[in-house]
Amino acid sequence: MKLVDKMKDENLGLAILYNFTKGYGHVPMNVYDVVLPLLYHDDFRNHLFEGVEVEEALTKCVQEDTSFIQTILDAIEEDKEMTSRALGICLLNKYLSFEFEDNEMKGIYHESSILDINEAINLGKFFSGKSYEDILNILKKKSSSVVFLDSVCLGDDVDLSKLNQFGQVTIYKQSNPEEVIERIQEADIIITNKCLLTEEVLQYASKVKLICITATGVNNVDLDYCHRHGIPVCNVAGYSSLSVAQHTFALALDLLHKNSYYHNYVQSGQYSDSGMFSHIGPHFYELHAKTWGIIGMGNIGRTVAKIAEAFGSQIQYYSTSGKNTKQGYPAVDLETLLKTSDIVSIHCPLNEQTKGLIGEDSFKLMKNEAILINVGRGGIVDEKALAEALQNNEIAGAGLDVFESEPLAKESPLLQINDASKILMTPHIAWATVEARNRLFDLVVENIQGFLKGDLKNVC
Repeated sequence: MKLVDKMKDENLGLAILYNFTKGYGHVPMNVYDVVLPLLYHDDFRNHLFEGVEVEEALTKCVQEDTSFIQTILDAIEEDKEMTSRALGICLLNKYLSFEFEDNEMKGIYHESSILDINEAINLGKFFSGKSYEDILNILKKKSSSVVFLDSVCLGDDVDLSKLNQFGQVTIYKQSNPEEVIERIQEADIIITNKCLLTEEVLQYASKVKLICITATGVNNVDLDYCHRHGIPVCNVAGYSSLSVAQHTFALALDLLHKNSYYHNYVQSGQYSDSGMFSHIGPHFYELHAKTWGIIGMGNIGRTVAKIAEAFGSQIQYYSTSGKNTKQGYPAVDLETLLKTSDIVSIHCPLNEQTKGLIGEDSFKLMKNEAILINVGRGGIVDEKALAEALQNNEIAGAGLDVFESEPLAKESPLLQINDASKILMTPHIAWATVEARNRLFDLVVENIQGFLKGDLKNVC
C-alpha cells in the first residue's frame, strides 16, 4: 500500500512501526525514533514505493533536497512523542511486546491482521542489526562533511547555521598552517577566507569535492592543482560594492569636513569657553562642483561615481586595464586625472599594472587641496611616499582602508602622522557592513547548493 499525505494518525503510525519490526527483528527502542520521520517524508517514501532500494532512495533525496538529512534529524527530535504513543498502542493491542535483551529493551512483533507495508518492512531489513548511532551515521554520511577553517573573517553575527543543511559541519574560528592539514583530511567541502590551500596541503584532502572562498580573490588556493584533480573552486563577488562605496564617502567626507578637528575643539572645552556660537577653523569644502577622479571603474567605481554625482561632483576616471573606456564618464590618462581631481579614489585590483601606481611623482602632480582615498589594495600606493606627501602638505589628506602589509606594520611611516584631519585609517573593513557580510555568506551557501545540484556557480 502507498502512504499518502503525511497521514500522521495513530493507526498509520503503529502499522508502520509494526511492519518495520517485521523487517528488522528485535528492535532497540531508540531505533524506532528514526522510522516515522523517514516514512512520513513524502519524497523518501515515494521512492521506496516505486521500488527504489533504501540506500538509493536516501541518495536521491539528498540530491533533490540538500536539506533532506537535516530535516530528518530535526524530525527525529520532534516526533519522539508520536513514536512513543504509537508504540504504546502496539503494546496494548499486543502487536508488539518489549523485552530486555543484551541489557537493553527491544521490540518484538507478534502475528496480527495488520496489512503489510512494504516500505516499512524494507526499511526494517535495511537497518536490521544496526544501532541508533549506526543509523544516524548512515544518514549523516549521505550528507557532506563541511569544514570552515576561519569563520572569524566573517564576524560573530553571521548565521552560520545555514550550513547545517549540507550535513556534518565543523567550524573553526581560526586555523594556523599546522592545523589546516589535519582539519581538511575528512572534508567534502572546505570553506576558507585566507588559509593557504597549496598542493602540499591539498594532497592530504583526499575526499574534498568543493572549495568555497569567502572572498573574491582566490590567490590563497592552488588553482592548477584543483583543476588537475577536478576540484571546483568557487568565490563570491559583488557582495561588497555598496559597502565599499559607502566607506569611501565615510572617509572622504570626514577628511573634507575636518570633523576630527571640530570634534576635538568641542570636546576639549574650547568651544564652551569661546563665547561664540560658531568657530571657523580649518577650511572645509563642498563636494558640489568638485572633480572626483576614480581609478578603476568596475562595480565599486561605478557605484562611487553615481553617489558622487548625487553630490554634484564632476566625474572622470582612469581605466587601469585600458578596457573600460565606455562608462558614461570622461576617461582620461592617469596624469590628467591626478592633476585635475579634487578627490581621487582607488577601486582597482592589485596586479602588475597597478603595483606602486601612486608614488612620489603622483603626489607632486596632485592639487595641494586634494584628498586620496584607497579602498582598493594597499600595494597600489607607495606608503612611504604618501607619508612624505602628507607631511610636506603636497596633498590635504588621505583615507586608507588597505595597506601594503596587513595588519599594518608598527614601523609604518603612516603611523607617524598623528593628525586625523590629515589621515584616516581603518583596518580593511570597507567590505564588512553587516549587510555585505550576510550577502557574502548567502552567496557561499548558494555556491554549495549549486554544486550539490550539479549547477556550479562562480567557478574560478
